[in-house]
Amino acid sequence: MNVRSDSKSIALLAIFSAMVAMLEVFPIVGITDLKFFPGGTPFTLDWTGIPIVIVFVGLGMISSVVSIAVMFVAIGYRNFPGAVFKGAAEMFTILGLLTAKLLIGKKSPSKKVSASLYLVLGATYRAIGMFIVNLPLLPIFYPLFYTTESAIIASTILVPWNILQAAINIVGGIILYYLIPESLRIQAGFGISKGRYSTEELTKEEVESASDSDT
Repeated sequence: MNVRSDSKSIALLAIFSAMVAMLEVFPIVGITDLKFFPGGTPFTLDWTGIPIVIVFVGLGMISSVVSIAVMFVAIGYRNFPGAVFKGAAEMFTILGLLTAKLLIGKKSPSKKVSASLYLVLGATYRAIGMFIVNLPLLPIFYPLFYTTESAIIASTILVPWNILQAAINIVGGIILYYLIPESLRIQAGFGISKGRYSTEELTKEEVESASDSDT
């Protein structure tokens, strides 16, 4: 939970947060922005959460919250209710990832086991959290369309869709993170927080290898 304030980390956070904002401000309909209406309830699948997951894995919890705040502003100036729902959804996902990270602790499971735990907890937190959040907020923000009863139905219908969106974010984020060459991740400071390991465990040999490649 350390705050990373070195210039390299700030630059990386700025780059990925800019990606988050761009995906929201300039979505590509049909590619980065897919609209569905399950049970008549509007829902959008997008890629916005992928950079947020990358930030969480590489830079930590606090940095990912900053990216979510950037996303909130990018949505909120034109659609405040949408920003509230989207912000809550991404926060629940990140809280699930944080829980998975804490459960893993100092253990050294395989990448597949770690990714599976992140996926299960991230999707579970998002689905349950948004079910609870939707119940009061849908009638508040959209009183003409939702009563308490219809909000319960809509929240239930959206559970599998929230699970799908969480899976896209987590799987996409982890895959893209590990597609970055290992030496570049180490040189960029991804996975390391103030001398301690963040989400990814880096061995002494990996750090020395990256240092040798610089000389």
